[in-house]
Amino acid sequence: MTDTVLPLLSALRRISQSLDSYSKLIEARAGMSLPQRLLLEALLQSATPVSAGDLARKLSLTQGTVTIILDRLVTRGLVERRRAADDRRRVLVSLTAEGLRRAQQAPPLMADTFLKSFNRLSDSERNLLLASVTQLAALMRADDAPIASQDHKEVACVASPVSADSMDSSPISQQ
Repeated sequence: MTDTVLPLLSALRRISQSLDSYSKLIEARAGMSLPQRLLLEALLQSATPVSAGDLARKLSLTQGTVTIILDRLVTRGLVERRRAADDRRRVLVSLTAEGLRRAQQAPPLMADTFLKSFNRLSDSERNLLLASVTQLAALMRADDAPIASQDHKEVACVASPVSADSMDSSPISQQ
């Protein structure tokens, strides 16, 4: 088991670096962070306005994080909040005309080179990869709270939980 730890950590580090680099590219090209881009994409894919809680579940983010992102997008005029007609306590979020335009013109969520390679995989390979990464994210969760190191009193980051329920229910092969 220990002979796989370093290669696993190395692979995770390469993934993290790639995501960070692409996030910076999105920010430079679209003028928005990757989380803002993800939220706009979720709203673009939604046929109707959605609640912040629904967005949080779909994107595997906390509701507090989604609220902060929404506040910034509202300030920029890209999304709007409205009370639900059937329940005035419920607030729904949708894209503004400018938000729709920006979401449609924004760079793709994943680099084209990755998407081309990923799409060359068979349906079963893509589904296996998705299941493996989902399981890895769940394994990394460990706890909802940060872990304090006993030796150095450092705080380690723990990945957010990802479950099959929080992901789009449609199989990859249908995308």
